[in-house]
Amino acid sequence: SIFQTVIEKPISDRHQMLTQYCGDDTELRREVEALLSGDESDDFLQAPIKDVARSLPMPNADAYIGRKIGPYHLINLLGQGGMGAVYLAERADTEYYRQVALKVVKRGLDSNFVLKRFRRERQILATLEHPNIAQLLDGGSTDDGLPYFVMEYIAGQPLNQYCHERQLGLTERLQLFLQICSAVQYAHQKLVVHRDLK
Repeated sequence: SIFQTVIEKPISDRHQMLTQYCGDDTELRREVEALLSGDESDDFLQAPIKDVARSLPMPNADAYIGRKIGPYHLINLLGQGGMGAVYLAERADTEYYRQVALKVVKRGLDSNFVLKRFRRERQILATLEHPNIAQLLDGGSTDDGLPYFVMEYIAGQPLNQYCHERQLGLTERLQLFLQICSAVQYAHQKLVVHRDLK
């Protein structure tokens, strides 16, 4: 989490942030510095680009609703994250019909650094095949050059809400937790570590 916080900041601010977050823990600081040195972004160019991108007004994600990306028609917004927005979409061409979740990079964050991370995320998802991990189905770029990927759409609800509404007991909750752990363990075995796992 320290790496994720610090990597988004200009190099000139990182030394002070590492001192603040790591304190006297030299081993922790060495680990974070090793991660930072392994990052391939060119901060000389990326920092000014990211600063400008942050200052731009973000377009309304709802503007994509009704738009067609590849063979997919976007129906509504499912959620937004730091890099992109996820839409409920449907493939409605002459090939077949299917509802999917489509994630696209946010306009304004389409620097080489972000695009590279997004494409890396898409490639990682392509390698994961587990019953408790949504499957990657498709990917590409929009007409204006933004990468997207398409995943299996699973209609659901937050886990805590699911448990509460069904008044699940401890045993049932632990059975669900074991399914989640199975998916996380599978990802870890593939050397994938999610930095925002809740």
